Formats: sequence, structure tokens, C-alpha cells
Amino acid sequence: MVPASKTTRGDLRCDDTGADTETKDRTVASDLSQSSSRVERGSTQGLSVEGSKHSVDSKTLRVGELYRSLRDQGSDPNEWAYAWRRELNRGGFRAVDFLMDEVVESGKCIGCAACVAICPVDVFDYVDEKPQDTRTSACVLCVLCVEACPVLRPVDNDLPTMLHQLSPAAEDQGFGSYGYGVYARSTDPELVANAQDGGLVSALLLHGLEEGDLKGVVLGDVEPDQTQIGRPLLATTREEVLGAAGSRYTYSPNTLALREAMRRGVAPIAVVGVPCQVDGVRLQQNSSISLSTAAWYRDNISLVIGLLCSEAFTHESIEKLGEMIDVAPIRIENINIKGKVVVRLDNGEVRTASLKRYQDFARPACLYCLDYGAENADISAGGIGLDNWTLTLVRTEAGHRALQGAIDAGWVEIQPLETEPRGMFLFERLAANKKKNRPLPAQMPDLAQREALGWLNPKTFYTTGPGAPAQTDKDPS
Repeated sequence: MVPASKTTRGDLRCDDTGADTETKDRTVASDLSQSSSRVERGSTQGLSVEGSKHSVDSKTLRVGELYRSLRDQGSDPNEWAYAWRRELNRGGFRAVDFLMDEVVESGKCIGCAACVAICPVDVFDYVDEKPQDTRTSACVLCVLCVEACPVLRPVDNDLPTMLHQLSPAAEDQGFGSYGYGVYARSTDPELVANAQDGGLVSALLLHGLEEGDLKGVVLGDVEPDQTQIGRPLLATTREEVLGAAGSRYTYSPNTLALREAMRRGVAPIAVVGVPCQVDGVRLQQNSSISLSTAAWYRDNISLVIGLLCSEAFTHESIEKLGEMIDVAPIRIENINIKGKVVVRLDNGEVRTASLKRYQDFARPACLYCLDYGAENADISAGGIGLDNWTLTLVRTEAGHRALQGAIDAGWVEIQPLETEPRGMFLFERLAANKKKNRPLPAQMPDLAQREALGWLNPKTFYTTGPGAPAQTDKDPS
């Protein structure tokens, strides 16, 4: 199938009425009463897991032991969820403790914020790019935080069916199944002027808001006084979408804005995010837990656009980049990466820096990631190949409807990938680089092991995991 070308803290779930927090509290409590009433909350044994900051009850300890057994003995990752689903069926357990011990405190959290966004009772805050279990006592044992974690649940064999994926154009080339690919861009000069590469994503979002069914868009914006520091945004107007256009290379936990969408009853919505965020959203949508919070994600997220991503960078990297090009960081207006770091300053001047040097400031959590191409998105999009166009892979029926609708309405124009074959060559190479020698994030050595080995350089961060090349006494970087 090919498109026809026409030349901080969140509140709890809410419905379309935008019910107040007290009402939502009662709704969630009703949803969860059957689950929580089966669990003896006072039965904590005070069992401590080595290295854990938590006192873990016997049920949670049992889940952790079974999970690690399945993970470390070669079980299909699709089966790892059995560890907690079995205990949930027996009455539930403190999933927040399991998540914090197994993912966050072990140094394996990727910072996608899926657990924070889906928690129906606001257990978590998001601090320093990871969840903080600020209100653990509020946990109602629903297990949604664990169900939505891409580290604990890296594979779900039901996803292709749930996503209504298109028939693949070819065998998997290392970046996921897709129906077809094109170069695409907006036909609106204003969008192109504001965009990073062609304005395709902005065009799809605005077409959905202004002529389609979308009522809101979850995406990344910037802090008002720091143009390269990302923040999540729920956009409902053209001005907000245009203001958020373009790429930032520091991490923005976009999906935290889903909580605002639920609170305000803004639906249906589109979500734009990098691959780890896409995976978190898909797990939120496809949870086996029958609660209205999970149902909201499933019923009201109608389009997921994934941005191609090799890695994001720390906030401190902006300071370092300023030093590399000898300017104050506040003067950095835009960053683009095209084999080198291309920086546009506030006066329009363009300077460049070494990408190899800048990669030393990659966000550590990104070094767990195996997904360059946002393989579970409806549409994957990124600026490689043809200059000023967006390389676009359409993966699902929802993605095809969105792109074809924008083409038919005159919002988007396309060219075949054959126009610049180098684009798909680069795509395949970059996707392969992210998977090279890397085990699944859950199978990585934990933080203490990595620190003991002294291999925290991005180039060797993943080389000590299962299935990696044989270790040597010398850091191979």
C-alpha cells in the first residue's frame, strides 16, 4: 500500500466531563476495590532485598525472584510478565516496590515516564529523569506501573495485532515492520520555516486538529527561557503546535502530558515521542489490567508518531556545547545533527561542532535502547536522506489514514524513497548500530556492577551484558 499523491504532578483519571479530583479519587477507588480488598496490606514481613532501599513484603519478594529466574534462564521475554500477573491473580502485591528495586535503583530505568503517567493514584513524581515513589502508601496494588514499563515488559507478541499493522513491505530489515515509506513534507511555508526537516509531523498534527478528529496533541516543547531544554506539552491550538515545532536533543518526558489530557478530558489525542516513549504508550494501551485508567489510554490515543532517535543528551550537554563553539548556551537557538552538530545562534549565525565529542554527553539511559526507528509507532519520522524532507515509514492502518488524509487535503506532499536511496541505507545502518552487541535493558548489568567494572563510557556501556563480546582487560574504546 502506497499513498496516493495529490500534486509535574498529574491528577487521576477523568472522563469527558472533566470531573474534579475528589470525584476521580472515588472513581479510581471503586475501580480498584476488588483488587485491593483481596490483599492484606498489613502483612508486610519487612524482608529486605540486598541493596534495596525498600522493606519488601513476601509477595513482592516472590515476584522479584520469579521474574529474575525467568529473565536470567533464557525464557521468552514475552513470558516475563507471568511473574507479576500470577501474583496479581492471587490478590496483588506492592508493584511500586518491585519497580523501584528492579528498574530504578538498579540503574536500568530509561526515564520514559510511562509508570508515572499511568498510575491511577499518583504514587510517583518524576525527578531527575526517573520516577520517585513519593507517595508509596497510596499504592492500591493495581500493577499498572509494572505493566507499562518497557524495561520489565520489553516484548508483547499481541502488539502487531493490537496496532493493526500493515502488511510488511519487506522482511524486517532491523527497524521493525512497516507497510511503506516515502519522503514527505508540509505544503505550508509557515510550517516548513518552523520545522526541523520538512514539517511533516506538524502538518499531520495540525491537519488532525483543524480538519480531523483530534482534540489535542501530546508532544515536546521547550522551557520559555531555555530554548534547548525540553518539557512536555498538551497542545490544543495551532499556535501551540507551531511553538513546539523543531527538534531538541535534550530529553523531554513528553508522555507526562497525558495526565493533563486525562484530567481535562481532552480526547482523542495524538502522541509524539521518541522510541522509548512510544513503547511505554503502547504498553499502557495494551495492559491486561482491566481498569478505567488503562482503558482511557486504549480508547483515546488515536495516533502515535515516533521520532527517529539515536540518543538524547543531558541538560549539562548544552553547557558543554556552548564551550565547544565558544558561545553562551542561552544564545543557542537551534541544534541539528547531520553527521556533525549544526548550531544556529540567536543572531542567525551557524556554527558546527564534532558529533563524536558531543556524544560523550549522551544521556546514560539512552545507552540501554535498542530502538532507533520507533518500531511500535503508527508513523516513524526523521530527517535523514533527502534534505528538507522527512523520511516517513507508515507502519499501521492508523498511520496510513493520517498520512493519506493529509495528502488528500493538500497539507502534505510526498516523493518516493528512490528519490534519495541513501536515506534508507542510513536508516538501516543507524538502526543496526543501536542493536549491535546490546542485550535487552533488563539484562544489562546493574549500576553497581557497571561502576565496579569502570565501563561507563557510552561506547562500552553495554558491552558487559549477556551475549556481548568476550570481555578484555582493556576498555576497547
